[in-house]
Amino acid sequence: MHRSGTSLLARILDRAGIFMGYDLTEDHESWYFQRINTAWMSAEGWTWDHPGEPTQADMKLFDEISFLRHYVRVSRQPMKPFSFLSANTWGWKDPRNTFTIHQWKKKFPKAKIIHIYRNGMDVAISLYKRNLGMDFTNKWYSQRLENKLEGLKLWEEYAAKAFGYDQQFPGQVHHLSFEKLIANDTQTILKLESVVNCELTSLVKSMTDSERTARFNSDEHTDLKEFAQHSEWMHKLNYL
Repeated sequence: MHRSGTSLLARILDRAGIFMGYDLTEDHESWYFQRINTAWMSAEGWTWDHPGEPTQADMKLFDEISFLRHYVRVSRQPMKPFSFLSANTWGWKDPRNTFTIHQWKKKFPKAKIIHIYRNGMDVAISLYKRNLGMDFTNKWYSQRLENKLEGLKLWEEYAAKAFGYDQQFPGQVHHLSFEKLIANDTQTILKLESVVNCELTSLVKSMTDSERTARFNSDEHTDLKEFAQHSEWMHKLNYL
């Protein structure tokens, strides 16, 4: 889900030597994969804040030439393909993968999925505050998210979808708690290291801030806390 620590995790993996693309946006997302995900979703009327799973996907949007040109950026840095080919692992970050992963698994059936999740109230507040500071012409502006309760509902949609992949892709999905990651929980980091086959402990300690949690814990968000009491996923993930 957006605002759940996805950029932080992507930067940690990148620093650890996992190739995440040379066409990165400010949120550490591969522009190439983001563009394809957006096209697939919008073709059926879905957007990141009103998400749904595309039943059909134009795989012509992905081809090896455009992949090398944009994700690897061969033309600008001719030696980069050697770095890419020698990398132990590679991947990309985009919360939209939550709804497009079935299409990508057709192309990359052995791909591992890392799902980082965060307290839904913190996510809703982060979305709400970001939205307040935006003009409606901004690509991230969302009329839906003018209401922070809708932010929690949106978080639930992503959570339900992401946790539903355990049975569909057994052994290929790793769920990661944002709160445990930034708290430098030993078991959490060791499990993540086993998934990506990289040493992460020192990077996590140097790149995380344990204060980035419990934003909801103030009087101004009483309405959100009351609403969250009725959230299925807030209960399932023990955030209440």
